[in-house]
Amino acid sequence: MQGYILVYTTSSAFESEEILKKLENVKIKLVPTPREFSSDCGIALWFECKDLEPLSKALNQSKIEYEIKIKT
Repeated sequence: MQGYILVYTTSSAFESEEILKKLENVKIKLVPTPREFSSDCGIALWFECKDLEPLSKALNQSKIEYEIKIKT
């Protein structure tokens, strides 16, 4: 599954990248927020993984506000 994680601040984007890159079997990359989505900071994280639970768990533990958009 592929998609985007939208965050509300630039610092949250960089912090999220550091947290999620430590997870196994997850590809993460900082990208400009796609036009079809809105984001306050203009930076999103593209991801590819089999299961969203590790992503959500890691971000929730770090108290990062985010929204996940699945690429269809």
